[in-house]
Amino acid sequence: MYILQFDGMLQIVSKKVGQAGFLGYGWYIFKNEMVIARGFGLYAHRYKAHSNIAEYIALIEGLEALTDLKLWKKPIEIRGDAKCVIDQMKGEVAVNSHPTRELHRRAASLSANFYSLIWTWIPRKKNKLADRLSRRGLRQLYILPNAYEDLIKKMSIYSNTGSGLISLFDLNTYYSDGYCFQAIG
Repeated sequence: MYILQFDGMLQIVSKKVGQAGFLGYGWYIFKNEMVIARGFGLYAHRYKAHSNIAEYIALIEGLEALTDLKLWKKPIEIRGDAKCVIDQMKGEVAVNSHPTRELHRRAASLSANFYSLIWTWIPRKKNKLADRLSRRGLRQLYILPNAYEDLIKKMSIYSNTGSGLISLFDLNTYYSDGYCFQAIG
């Protein structure tokens, strides 16, 4: 069985108008307890940022990696520590947050391509690998703060158009037959 484990994390930049922030995400794909792929990255959100948005981004990025690996017909367990997101994907809880609805639809659309998905909530302490990757994305803010200062200034936190999401970077790594492939976005 394949396992996708994901996590997202939010760093608030401004609460003045609409709560702008940075969203770090990370995910791992395992096959028989071996890592076959992983990814992490960073998004900026102009307004109404919250942790569920980061969690959904991590889930979507992981589902896209499963798609890249052409695992549509394989049984896959999806694990995350955001109970709300897992429950929403199982259809047990409604998606009431407007900013989250679009991301939920995207995740549901990607999920529909797979033959067998099992949604499992896990406690945060059992999601440490994915958590480390989501933190790694956010660490870029502290490693290169000047590079992001201009972006923060240019980011229109007063704008209320579009999704408000801006991808800053992502790094996906796939392992296959002793080879390592990286895709940088």
